[in-house]
Amino acid sequence: MGGYAEVVSQMEYDLAISIGVPPTRIIFNGPLKHPEDLEKAILAGSTVNLESLEEVEIVEALAQRLPEQNIAVGLRCNFEIDTSRISRFGFDVAGGELDRAFQRLTELSNCDVDGLHCHISTSARSTDSYARRTQKIIELTDYYFKDKQPRFIDIGGGFYGKMTDDLKSQFDGCIPNYQEYAAAVAPQLQSKYPGNSGPELIIEPGVAIVSDVLNFVAKVVGLKKVRSRQIALVVGSVHNVKPTGTDKNLSLRVYRDEENSAQRKLAGPVDIVGYTCMEHDCLYKDYSGEIGIGDYTVVENMGAYTVVFKPPFIRPNPPIISYDSIQDEYKLIRRRETSQNVFSTYIL
Repeated sequence: MGGYAEVVSQMEYDLAISIGVPPTRIIFNGPLKHPEDLEKAILAGSTVNLESLEEVEIVEALAQRLPEQNIAVGLRCNFEIDTSRISRFGFDVAGGELDRAFQRLTELSNCDVDGLHCHISTSARSTDSYARRTQKIIELTDYYFKDKQPRFIDIGGGFYGKMTDDLKSQFDGCIPNYQEYAAAVAPQLQSKYPGNSGPELIIEPGVAIVSDVLNFVAKVVGLKKVRSRQIALVVGSVHNVKPTGTDKNLSLRVYRDEENSAQRKLAGPVDIVGYTCMEHDCLYKDYSGEIGIGDYTVVENMGAYTVVFKPPFIRPNPPIISYDSIQDEYKLIRRRETSQNVFSTYIL
């Protein structure tokens, strides 16, 4: 749909190429880029944001080895925006690391610094934090790009995505929408670069966009009471729905098995638990409705990391099915894994 592919490894870079993304529409971030990875992406015209002096050294060696090749890179900045955590990513602005990186690269006759990048995670994800990072990166751009303006300014991601009202209610404070985030960022750049004269503004809202594109469906196969606790076992696990360890209850719907209405049932509160042997394997805490054997639980607000973070633990991965609501058609887009898939890379 016209967006870039933002990747953080050679595996992701190769995936973007394999699905038809032109190299010039790929942004390569991430803390670990091997020399061959950097060379391949730079020579292909991808936007590569360096984030350590070791990566600067790799680019220096490449520039010296290929003196006729014009090389362009970006630099990831690390600066304070009043967060409680010191990020491990990017060049430290206050400590002078960004200065050193910029100076070393601009001393190369065939290397240009094309722009500045920052991606700073905060627990609040507030519009105020995006206003502050935009202000700071504009200040850095003024300082480092006195003779020419950068090709791009990249303020990263970390935005809240769309979520249901019951999920929103579990967060403290406001959940901004896309328009509110834009209002914190765009006016500053419009003021600095009136009209269409400015650099390209890049944002990385991947997680926010895909955070609600999947539902996870799991059948209820067991019910029990243990003292004061009621438990429903489903064919799924916390790794399918909460791979990042959130303590929030994601939105849940239960579809009744009307044909087997005589089956055992429990009335809430019920903990919906998974198939692993781990005590923390709870997909949903204190479900308040009625739930019975053969019912199907559907967890909403799925996407982002929930597929790729699922480990090959105890059971293979389930299939993924796409539904086209306009055509009323279903399509298998990932087949169910088998034991053979899980064991295929081992030498037994």
